[in-house]
Amino acid sequence: MTRYVCIHGHFYQPPRESPWTGAIENQPSAAPFSNWNHRIANECYLANAEASILNDEGDVVEKINNYDAISYNFGPTLLSWMDASVPGLSSALVSADKRSLERWGHGTAMAQIYHHAILPLCSVEDKETEVRWGVADFEHRYGRRPEGMWLSETAADVASLEALAAQGIVFTLLAPRQANKVRALDSKGAWSQVNERTIDTTQAYLCRLPSGRTINLFFYDGDLAMEVAFRGALNNGEAFAHQIVSRARGANPGALIHYATDGESYGHHHRYGEMALAYCIKTLQGFDDVQLCNYATYLTKNPPKFEVQIHQPSSWSCAHGVGRWSANCGCVIDPALAGKQEWRAILRDGLNRLRDRINEAFLAECADLVEDPFELRHRWLGASLKGTTDELIRELQKKKLSKIQRKSLVTWMEIQKYALMMFTSCGWFFDDPAGLEPVQILRYAARAIELFETHTGLDLQSSFVADIATMRSQSEKTPTGFEIWAGLVMKES
Repeated sequence: MTRYVCIHGHFYQPPRESPWTGAIENQPSAAPFSNWNHRIANECYLANAEASILNDEGDVVEKINNYDAISYNFGPTLLSWMDASVPGLSSALVSADKRSLERWGHGTAMAQIYHHAILPLCSVEDKETEVRWGVADFEHRYGRRPEGMWLSETAADVASLEALAAQGIVFTLLAPRQANKVRALDSKGAWSQVNERTIDTTQAYLCRLPSGRTINLFFYDGDLAMEVAFRGALNNGEAFAHQIVSRARGANPGALIHYATDGESYGHHHRYGEMALAYCIKTLQGFDDVQLCNYATYLTKNPPKFEVQIHQPSSWSCAHGVGRWSANCGCVIDPALAGKQEWRAILRDGLNRLRDRINEAFLAECADLVEDPFELRHRWLGASLKGTTDELIRELQKKKLSKIQRKSLVTWMEIQKYALMMFTSCGWFFDDPAGLEPVQILRYAARAIELFETHTGLDLQSSFVADIATMRSQSEKTPTGFEIWAGLVMKES
């Protein structure tokens, strides 16, 4: 009986554009390219759309679009940049999804949370907006509803899974250590405790939610993911394929062998990784008893037999839940800096308070204009992509609005955009608040503040700077949050 294989790539780069100019500043470290987006696009994203197969003489004998055969998600903000800067890639992704839809009955593409926020740390309203914007962007690009959605850093709790299920998302992927307890679907008995070593990753699981909704969960094979990311599996794609097949043949009939890594492994982190992936795919396609598939196809053929409860909150890159984006949990890049991330909580709390102050004024003004100000925000991206924002305002308005009132709503949507962008997860991931990523999300906060103050005449900056002033950096030039704000953030505004 057939065993199945699914390879998932999470393709993402943090937004690097200036909130004032919309351009990415020159980044010399990305030479010979002007910035890291361009470099990674060439090394990885484009390379995987035309991965080379060579003969024994080193001549190219075939080009493979790897996206045809793998499961993948791309960050919506990254795709927005690529639409203008990397012509042709979006069409390659859409074409791959359509071909897989014809071949397997389900597309290979998955949606993603729009701004790569850590969903368990988001407010209820922000959770809904992030999911609905991710769905809207996906529908606009692929012309279909997404079945699966990638959670940033696979960060999950029950409320986050509820947010996905509420929008019709059928499944998501999690790390094996996020599984907590399992039991057979037809059982009313006790739950069995599992961990990252004992969870059976070769099947799908049903997760029942408090609302009565359900969502299917896949827990990827952590060992295979480590082989690709850190142990040199991409040095020989053909050999890696045989390793996967061996694992598949040792599993139960109908089993799914699958793993997930950053998509940048294929060409950026590992030079020629896209070729290794192409060889792996080509080799796997030569076996009769092992079949490549995507998650939705597998789920149709093999519905869950077990239900699962997850550890919450939990993620794939923090052993402490979601502390990497909210606390001094000990997760760092440089071990010498472990225990010196008090700034993470200060930044998170400061941005939360900034968001709440923005929303207080947002609701105070907009509740008199539209039935539900947050519903306007939830649907704004979808309407923007369709060019129907005027129609959306008319649908939700409480009364006939003046031109000035309609313009005010548009301004509020721009403020809200930056208030969402300032929670991009990369701002907390690394070790120091003076790094590029924290400074970038602070620039989004600065832009939200600037637009807010211009529109309302109220002062937001003073209280926010006071909130983040106690952040401590390892930089002598910008030792505290105050200097970071004055010297690195506001210098561009």
